[in-house]
Amino acid sequence: MATQSGGLGDIFDLTFEKFVTPSVVKIIYILILVFAALGWLFIVFAGITQGFASFLGALIFGTIGVLVGVLLYRIMLEMVMIVFRIGDNTERMADALENQG
Repeated sequence: MATQSGGLGDIFDLTFEKFVTPSVVKIIYILILVFAALGWLFIVFAGITQGFASFLGALIFGTIGVLVGVLLYRIMLEMVMIVFRIGDNTERMADALENQG
């Protein structure tokens, strides 16, 4: 049975009845956003030190690159969550069939 209670104790659950990933995904995504923003600032400041053309290129291409990167990470995390939701839905369907018959 896959319950989602969260908490530090779930990390040490050796039966793997409680999944940690669904509660950690939000934290991972926030960290991705923070590191993406810091990376974007680094790219822009590096562009500033190289002149106006480099700054403009860093601003445009750095922004596009960071947005695409964040989008790809978001899609990856959503795919992970889809697997957990499929498992939950399958478990509910099995329980419903078991209760029917």
